[in-house]
Amino acid sequence: MRTRSFLPRLVTVCKIFALGMLLFVASSFVIGSGSLPVRQDVSKSLGYKKTEPYGKLFLITVIDSNDDTIGIRCEKDREEITYIFEDIADWLGMEMAEPKVISGDEFSKAAVNDAIDSWLSDQHPSPDDVVVFYYSGHGFRYPDDKSEYPRMWLKTSEDRNTETASLSMEEDIFNRIVTMGAGVNLVLSDCCNTSVAGDNALFDQAKVQTRKRTTRKRARSADQDRDEGLDNAEKLLRPKQPLSIIATAAGKGEFAGGKPETGGFFTNYLIEALSDCIFENKLAADWESIFQYADKNAGYWAKSGACPQAKHNAQGRCLQNAQYKVLKGE
Repeated sequence: MRTRSFLPRLVTVCKIFALGMLLFVASSFVIGSGSLPVRQDVSKSLGYKKTEPYGKLFLITVIDSNDDTIGIRCEKDREEITYIFEDIADWLGMEMAEPKVISGDEFSKAAVNDAIDSWLSDQHPSPDDVVVFYYSGHGFRYPDDKSEYPRMWLKTSEDRNTETASLSMEEDIFNRIVTMGAGVNLVLSDCCNTSVAGDNALFDQAKVQTRKRTTRKRARSADQDRDEGLDNAEKLLRPKQPLSIIATAAGKGEFAGGKPETGGFFTNYLIEALSDCIFENKLAADWESIFQYADKNAGYWAKSGACPQAKHNAQGRCLQNAQYKVLKGE
């Protein structure tokens, strides 16, 4: 009886021992083959790299599109200036806010003031951001104006008085925008700078070619280290120190020339300079080179028109010299 009762216990002990041996052998196999593999970071294995936000670009365009003489040309300027900055923002990986457009029946001094004091202010520009203000329309100056830059004639159907329907490009626009906190501020205009608010010069003789636009999508490797160097776009719009620029198409007493199909000469060649610099690497990546290129080419084509009521050379041909100022902070 004792023998029979002992056998079932012995069988149970043997089963437990055998199970223990199997577990031991299995663990030895795992240990012998090395430690358990650590789960790889998929993002690293695929070459992904998290990128920090690179700020926003804010664009305000003020366009005298209803004007009988230069309205079509001004609208062309708006299309082209918007296109180039959309392209640059995409190239830099920046977010671009929906542009603030002041044109047509909305074109007025009140609308411009509201765009700066309300719309732009509500965006809370930061040192990582870029603000671009662009004006295409009629410009003029008073004889005692100290600024090299023109006044914008923001006429409406109810108010065409230059005293009440105008803003100074430097004092009323540039000086206000630079205090709003953006790291880069560009205040640009394509308008006359004469003593009378009249027609911008139009040139039938000029053979300026219409640029062929091509959408630029930046090819950037996913793991590129942006700190290793700056490309041309970053040198212009992501400088190491704050940057504020004011630039206009013409100097004191000068008309600003252009054609309906190409827009203002200054705007046309400013955009061409930016495109050649950023997308083609054909021009040095500094603002002096950009404005010198635009000034030289716009001035060349301006001479194709006669300017009896504005500055002209001995042959009576128009003189047009861009004015610009580049201010760098610390």
